[in-house]
Amino acid sequence: MGWFLGLLGLIAATHGLSRALGGPMMPALLKALYQTAGLPLLVLALVVAAPLAEEFMFRGFLFTGLRSSRLGPAGAIAITALAFASLHSYYDAYGLAAIFVYGIFFGMARWRTGSLWLCVLLHGFMNLAATVKIMLLA
Repeated sequence: MGWFLGLLGLIAATHGLSRALGGPMMPALLKALYQTAGLPLLVLALVVAAPLAEEFMFRGFLFTGLRSSRLGPAGAIAITALAFASLHSYYDAYGLAAIFVYGIFFGMARWRTGSLWLCVLLHGFMNLAATVKIMLLA
């Protein structure tokens, strides 16, 4: 439960900072996806498919391999967070920085708990919050 509360705090902080900086509340691509794909497909893609695919790739496959290398856990967390952020190139610079921070958070959860499924659930929760935000703003 602590990881979910931490994620809620992180979501609030990044959203608040984005508003304070005058940044867009959501990337135009996500707004267009919502308007064209519809809510059921968007939820399936963002809340189920993306967290499964991305977490198995970044915090599963890559993290496991890099953690065992000379980089260790800290290097694995940093590299996988950077790779995770680079996958989200449709965000502006602030958005990419926020995604990097989320990647650090997910990496810490993976390292501290050893659970890949926790990362999938956290990522799905984060994307659910973003989907609700899209629905409210689109």
